[in-house]
Amino acid sequence: MEKKEFSTVHLSHVSNEDAASLFVQTCEHSIPVKALLGELGNAALDDLIPKANAFSAQAISGHKSQYTDQVKDNRKASIDLFSEIKRVVVFESKSRDAVKKQAGIDVLFFLNPYWDITKGAIGTQMDQTQELLLKYKADPKLTAAAKSIGIDGLMTELETDNSLLTTVYKTRTVETGNRETSSSDLRPDTTDSYNQYCGILEHTVNLAPNDALISLFNTLDELRKKHNALIQKPKDKGADSPLPRI
Repeated sequence: MEKKEFSTVHLSHVSNEDAASLFVQTCEHSIPVKALLGELGNAALDDLIPKANAFSAQAISGHKSQYTDQVKDNRKASIDLFSEIKRVVVFESKSRDAVKKQAGIDVLFFLNPYWDITKGAIGTQMDQTQELLLKYKADPKLTAAAKSIGIDGLMTELETDNSLLTTVYKTRTVETGNRETSSSDLRPDTTDSYNQYCGILEHTVNLAPNDALISLFNTLDELRKKHNALIQKPKDKGADSPLPRI
Protein backbone atom coordinates (compact mmCIF):
# COMPACT_ATOMS: atom_id res chain seq x y z
CA MET A 1 0.00 0.00 0.00
CA GLU A 2 1.22 3.47 -0.85
CA LYS A 3 2.42 5.37 2.19
CA LYS A 4 -0.25 7.67 3.62
CA GLU A 5 0.72 11.25 4.41
CA PHE A 6 -1.57 14.04 5.55
CA SER A 7 -1.93 17.06 3.30
CA THR A 8 -0.31 20.27 4.46
CA VAL A 9 -2.51 22.70 6.37
CA HIS A 10 -0.96 26.03 7.32
CA LEU A 11 -2.66 26.44 10.68
CA SER A 12 -0.76 29.63 11.49
CA HIS A 13 -2.71 31.27 8.64
CA VAL A 14 -6.12 29.93 9.69
CA SER A 15 -8.46 32.02 11.87
CA ASN A 16 -9.34 30.90 15.40
CA GLU A 17 -12.87 30.04 14.28
CA ASP A 18 -11.70 27.89 11.36
CA ALA A 19 -9.00 26.20 13.43
CA ALA A 20 -11.59 25.37 16.10
CA SER A 21 -13.85 23.90 13.42
CA LEU A 22 -11.01 21.68 12.16
CA PHE A 23 -10.09 20.46 15.65
CA VAL A 24 -13.66 19.69 16.73
CA GLN A 25 -14.62 17.95 13.50
CA THR A 26 -11.46 15.86 13.72
CA CYS A 27 -12.54 14.65 17.16
CA GLU A 28 -16.13 14.01 16.05
CA HIS A 29 -15.01 11.82 13.13
CA SER A 30 -12.45 9.97 15.28
CA ILE A 31 -14.59 9.04 18.28
CA PRO A 32 -16.65 6.34 16.47
CA VAL A 33 -13.47 4.40 15.60
CA LYS A 34 -11.65 5.15 18.85
CA ALA A 35 -11.30 1.46 19.70
CA LEU A 36 -9.17 0.92 16.57
CA LEU A 37 -6.68 3.73 17.27
CA GLY A 38 -4.47 1.79 19.63
CA GLU A 39 -3.11 2.88 22.99
CA LEU A 40 -1.16 5.90 21.71
CA GLY A 41 -3.95 6.99 19.38
CA ASN A 42 -6.48 6.82 22.20
CA ALA A 43 -4.22 8.80 24.52
CA ALA A 44 -3.67 11.46 21.86
CA LEU A 45 -7.39 11.71 21.07
CA ASP A 46 -8.28 11.88 24.78
CA ASP A 47 -5.83 14.75 25.10
CA LEU A 48 -7.22 16.57 22.05
CA ILE A 49 -10.98 16.33 22.76
CA PRO A 50 -11.19 18.55 25.89
CA LYS A 51 -8.69 21.05 24.47
CA ALA A 52 -10.57 21.29 21.17
CA ASN A 53 -13.89 21.79 22.98
CA ALA A 54 -12.50 24.46 25.29
CA PHE A 55 -10.82 26.30 22.42
CA SER A 56 -13.96 26.09 20.30
CA ALA A 57 -16.10 27.48 23.11
CA GLN A 58 -13.88 30.57 23.26
CA ALA A 59 -13.34 30.99 19.52
CA ILE A 60 -16.78 30.27 18.11
CA SER A 61 -19.59 30.62 20.64
CA GLY A 62 -20.79 34.14 21.21
CA HIS A 63 -18.83 35.41 18.22
CA LYS A 64 -21.02 38.53 18.25
CA SER A 65 -20.65 40.49 21.46
CA GLN A 66 -23.80 40.85 23.56
CA TYR A 67 -23.01 44.58 23.72
CA THR A 68 -22.87 45.21 19.97
CA ASP A 69 -26.54 46.12 19.57
CA GLN A 70 -26.39 48.36 22.62
CA VAL A 71 -23.40 50.21 21.17
CA LYS A 72 -25.27 50.68 17.88
CA ASP A 73 -28.38 51.97 19.66
CA ASN A 74 -26.45 54.40 21.84
CA ARG A 75 -24.42 55.68 18.93
CA LYS A 76 -27.57 56.26 16.87
CA ALA A 77 -29.07 58.20 19.78
CA SER A 78 -25.96 60.40 19.95
CA ILE A 79 -26.00 60.99 16.19
CA ASP A 80 -29.71 61.87 16.23
CA LEU A 81 -29.26 64.26 19.15
CA PHE A 82 -26.32 66.04 17.55
CA SER A 83 -28.21 66.31 14.26
CA GLU A 84 -31.16 67.88 16.07
CA ILE A 85 -28.87 70.34 17.84
CA LYS A 86 -27.33 71.36 14.52
CA ARG A 87 -30.74 71.82 12.89
CA VAL A 88 -31.93 74.12 15.68
CA VAL A 89 -28.69 76.12 15.69
CA VAL A 90 -28.78 76.67 11.92
CA PHE A 91 -32.45 77.67 12.08
CA GLU A 92 -31.96 80.11 14.96
CA SER A 93 -28.86 81.66 13.37
CA LYS A 94 -31.25 83.00 10.72
CA SER A 95 -33.97 84.06 13.17
CA ARG A 96 -35.70 87.44 12.85
CA ASP A 97 -35.29 87.73 16.63
CA ALA A 98 -31.97 89.55 17.04
CA VAL A 99 -31.17 87.93 20.40
CA LYS A 100 -31.84 84.39 19.16
CA LYS A 101 -30.05 85.08 15.91
CA GLN A 102 -26.88 86.14 17.71
CA ALA A 103 -27.13 83.19 20.09
CA GLY A 104 -27.52 80.86 17.11
CA ILE A 105 -24.51 82.42 15.38
CA ASP A 106 -22.38 82.08 18.54
CA VAL A 107 -23.24 78.40 18.99
CA LEU A 108 -22.85 77.74 15.26
CA PHE A 109 -19.35 79.22 15.33
CA PHE A 110 -18.50 77.06 18.34
CA LEU A 111 -19.84 73.87 16.75
CA ASN A 112 -18.18 74.43 13.38
CA PRO A 113 -14.95 72.44 14.16
CA TYR A 114 -17.09 69.55 15.44
CA TRP A 115 -19.70 69.61 12.68
CA ASP A 116 -18.86 66.20 11.18
CA ILE A 117 -17.76 64.27 14.27
CA THR A 118 -20.58 61.72 13.89
CA LYS A 119 -19.27 60.74 10.46
CA GLY A 120 -15.93 59.50 11.76
CA ALA A 121 -14.85 56.46 13.76
CA ILE A 122 -16.80 55.79 16.93
CA GLY A 123 -13.77 56.39 19.13
CA THR A 124 -13.18 59.78 17.54
CA GLN A 125 -16.86 60.64 17.87
CA MET A 126 -16.89 59.85 21.59
CA ASP A 127 -13.66 61.73 22.32
CA GLN A 128 -14.59 64.82 20.33
CA THR A 129 -18.10 64.90 21.78
CA GLN A 130 -16.58 64.83 25.25
CA GLU A 131 -14.19 67.64 24.30
CA LEU A 132 -17.06 69.68 22.84
CA LEU A 133 -19.15 69.28 25.98
CA LEU A 134 -16.32 70.21 28.32
CA LYS A 135 -15.65 73.41 26.39
CA TYR A 136 -19.35 74.18 26.18
CA LYS A 137 -19.93 73.81 29.93
CA ALA A 138 -16.84 75.91 30.72
CA ASP A 139 -18.11 78.90 28.70
CA PRO A 140 -20.98 80.83 30.38
CA LYS A 141 -21.65 82.75 27.16
CA LEU A 142 -22.21 79.50 25.25
CA THR A 143 -24.44 77.93 27.90
CA ALA A 144 -26.51 81.12 27.98
CA ALA A 145 -26.75 81.14 24.18
CA ALA A 146 -27.81 77.48 24.17
CA LYS A 147 -30.53 78.23 26.72
CA SER A 148 -31.68 81.20 24.67
CA ILE A 149 -32.33 79.03 21.60
CA GLY A 150 -33.65 76.07 23.58
CA ILE A 151 -30.90 73.49 23.09
CA ASP A 152 -29.58 73.42 26.66
CA GLY A 153 -31.70 70.33 27.38
CA LEU A 154 -30.44 68.63 24.22
CA MET A 155 -26.85 69.34 25.22
CA THR A 156 -27.50 67.69 28.58
CA GLU A 157 -29.04 64.69 26.80
CA LEU A 158 -26.01 64.50 24.51
CA GLU A 159 -23.68 64.43 27.50
CA THR A 160 -25.67 61.64 29.15
CA ASP A 161 -25.85 59.55 25.98
CA ASN A 162 -22.18 60.03 25.14
CA SER A 163 -21.30 58.88 28.65
CA LEU A 164 -23.46 55.76 28.23
CA LEU A 165 -21.99 55.09 24.79
CA THR A 166 -18.44 55.39 26.12
CA THR A 167 -19.19 53.02 28.99
CA VAL A 168 -20.83 50.30 26.91
CA TYR A 169 -18.23 50.62 24.15
CA LYS A 170 -15.40 50.11 26.65
CA THR A 171 -17.27 47.18 28.19
CA ARG A 172 -17.61 45.56 24.76
CA THR A 173 -13.93 46.17 24.01
CA VAL A 174 -12.88 44.49 27.25
CA GLU A 175 -15.30 41.58 26.71
CA THR A 176 -14.21 40.84 23.14
CA GLY A 177 -10.57 41.45 24.00
CA ASN A 178 -10.70 38.96 26.84
CA ARG A 179 -12.42 36.40 24.65
CA GLU A 180 -9.82 36.80 21.91
CA THR A 181 -7.01 36.57 24.46
CA SER A 182 -8.53 33.45 25.95
CA SER A 183 -8.84 31.67 22.59
CA SER A 184 -5.36 32.78 21.56
CA ASP A 185 -3.96 31.48 24.85
CA LEU A 186 -5.62 28.10 24.32
CA ARG A 187 -4.69 27.77 20.65
CA PRO A 188 -0.97 26.79 20.81
CA ASP A 189 -1.55 23.86 23.16
CA THR A 190 -4.60 22.70 21.19
CA THR A 191 -2.65 22.93 17.93
CA ASP A 192 0.18 20.83 19.41
CA SER A 193 -2.33 18.24 20.56
CA TYR A 194 -3.98 18.16 17.13
CA ASN A 195 -0.63 17.75 15.35
CA GLN A 196 0.37 15.00 17.77
CA TYR A 197 -2.87 13.12 17.15
CA CYS A 198 -2.59 13.43 13.37
CA GLY A 199 1.03 12.24 13.50
CA ILE A 200 0.12 9.15 15.50
CA LEU A 201 -2.84 8.37 13.23
CA GLU A 202 -0.63 8.75 10.17
CA HIS A 203 1.89 6.25 11.59
CA THR A 204 -0.87 3.85 12.68
CA VAL A 205 -2.49 3.82 9.23
CA ASN A 206 0.86 3.10 7.59
CA LEU A 207 1.99 0.43 10.08
CA ALA A 208 -1.33 -1.32 10.86
CA PRO A 209 -3.87 -0.32 8.23
CA ASN A 210 -7.50 -1.38 8.17
CA ASP A 211 -10.49 -0.11 6.23
CA ALA A 212 -11.99 1.90 9.09
CA LEU A 213 -8.73 3.73 9.86
CA ILE A 214 -8.03 4.39 6.19
CA SER A 215 -11.52 5.84 5.84
CA LEU A 216 -10.91 8.03 8.92
CA PHE A 217 -7.56 9.14 7.56
CA ASN A 218 -9.11 10.11 4.22
CA THR A 219 -11.91 12.03 5.95
CA LEU A 220 -9.51 13.96 8.18
CA ASP A 221 -7.23 14.67 5.24
CA GLU A 222 -10.18 16.12 3.33
CA LEU A 223 -10.93 18.34 6.33
CA ARG A 224 -7.35 19.60 6.26
CA LYS A 225 -7.62 20.41 2.56
CA LYS A 226 -10.91 22.27 3.03
CA HIS A 227 -9.62 24.34 5.92
CA ASN A 228 -6.38 25.12 4.14
CA ALA A 229 -8.46 26.36 1.19
CA LEU A 230 -10.10 28.90 3.51
CA ILE A 231 -6.83 30.80 3.76
CA GLN A 232 -6.88 33.90 1.58
CA LYS A 233 -4.06 33.58 -0.87
CA PRO A 234 -1.97 36.72 -1.40
CA LYS A 235 -2.35 38.45 -4.73
CA ASP A 236 0.44 38.08 -7.25
CA LYS A 237 3.55 39.30 -5.47
CA GLY A 238 5.96 36.73 -6.74
CA ALA A 239 6.60 33.25 -5.42
CA ASP A 240 6.09 32.75 -1.68
CA SER A 241 8.61 30.97 0.46
CA PRO A 242 7.43 27.43 1.18
CA LEU A 243 5.72 27.01 4.55
CA PRO A 244 6.68 24.11 6.78
CA ARG A 245 4.35 21.13 6.79
CA ILE A 246 2.48 20.67 10.03
